[in-house]
Amino acid sequence: MTTKRILALLLAAVLALSMAACGSKTTEEPVTADTTETVLETVEAQTEAAAVEVTSSAADAESTEAVTEAAAPEATEAATEAAAEAEETTEAAKKVPETKEEIVEFYKAAATLSDKSGVQTSNKMNLESLDGGSGAVGSFISLLEPIVQKTLAKNSSTDNHITGGYKNLTADDVASATAKDDGKYTTLTINLKEQTDGFTGDSKSGHVGHGVSVLGNVQNAIDELNGVDVDPSGGEVKLHYTNGKINVKIDNATGKIVSGTWSHVCTATIDNVKAKIGILSITLKGAKAVISQTITM
Repeated sequence: MTTKRILALLLAAVLALSMAACGSKTTEEPVTADTTETVLETVEAQTEAAAVEVTSSAADAESTEAVTEAAAPEATEAATEAAAEAEETTEAAKKVPETKEEIVEFYKAAATLSDKSGVQTSNKMNLESLDGGSGAVGSFISLLEPIVQKTLAKNSSTDNHITGGYKNLTADDVASATAKDDGKYTTLTINLKEQTDGFTGDSKSGHVGHGVSVLGNVQNAIDELNGVDVDPSGGEVKLHYTNGKINVKIDNATGKIVSGTWSHVCTATIDNVKAKIGILSITLKGAKAVISQTITM
């Protein structure tokens, strides 16, 4: 009986470990006067021509002034309207998102741009608590927790993409959201609604999964463990995600994310689940593991 209790606790740890495995130059020519041309008629002719030219120039000037005066109001009005439109466009482009819908769309656009240009994120998981359930040996938990913690640390990794299924993120996934603009950066804080999955699931689905990748299909991870067979059909397995949060800083000039954290806490409860380790069969009752996950950029 003691062996089975220990195995039950071990399996609880194994399940926690499995979840950690599952995210132009111008020239002038001088005008030369013919100094030998001194005939009076020529002088008179030149004088008359100059007079005509002056008269013509004056007439042209009056005409130009009249046209300018007539066109000035229209040109001024058109320029004013163009300036107003340009100002409105600029203000629209600078508008800080306010509603959940606006903030979500702002975030999705930034995440998409960031993914296209390439990012690097670090994924860290931490075991908050581990309980083997009814009949578990308390002293044995203290022995298992460091082992699970070490395994989780080894499973901390780096990725080259923004976490979660953000392309499917909607305002319905969001509990609350805020945006602050300091002129250079816009900082978004998005709190996600809670989510509960079963033994199987999609790591990028659900309220939390859309914002921060969740554990996904734990059954697949269990199936990869040699010598361990788990049958949850007659029992209950719940992966409850809380504290899902996105906190990012976006460069207003580029529209890309320059830094951020994505996080959630998963509480895994396993009850009345049959498991087989080697030739021994046991039933897990009330086993629970709490794991936090933080992704940084």
